[in-house]
Amino acid sequence: MTLGIVVFGAAFLVGLGLGTSTRRPLTTTGLVLGGFTAALVAQTHEPFAAFAAFALLSLAGLVADSVRETVGLLRDR
Repeated sequence: MTLGIVVFGAAFLVGLGLGTSTRRPLTTTGLVLGGFTAALVAQTHEPFAAFAAFALLSLAGLVADSVRETVGLLRDR
């Protein structure tokens, strides 16, 4: 279990690292984690579950980044 936490933490940090260059860190992190999770779930021969995992994590990243941007705009007023 500890290894799984470390691997997902590393994937999260890789996503944040890639996202800082695109100025959308949470969206990119959601896409990276979604792809990583979908690859793990796809090994169980469940393609719809893999797609659902990718879609949910990607959408969570998009929503989190949208909320971050909105709060940033409201705080600058």
